[in-house]
Amino acid sequence: MDIREYFRKKEINEVLSAKLTPAETRILRMYANGFSVKEIQEILIISESTVRTHIRNIFSKVVIDDSADCKMTLCLLWHLFIAQLEEGK
Repeated sequence: MDIREYFRKKEINEVLSAKLTPAETRILRMYANGFSVKEIQEILIISESTVRTHIRNIFSKVVIDDSADCKMTLCLLWHLFIAQLEEGK
């Protein structure tokens, strides 16, 4: 399934704000904007393992096909979320 099609059928704001913790949202924003796991770890002063766990949790919470490329999917998810928020202004 095309990820854009998947999220057209869902309210992205609802998917993210209802399911993601503030820490997951922060990490998603950074990851989707090109920060590496190592950079996120250094900025947030947490372990790389914690960053990877958050990313895994985000991926599982939005229930995306396991065959999808994780980083590409999360980047698209974040940018669709931002676009939806801007449309609502």
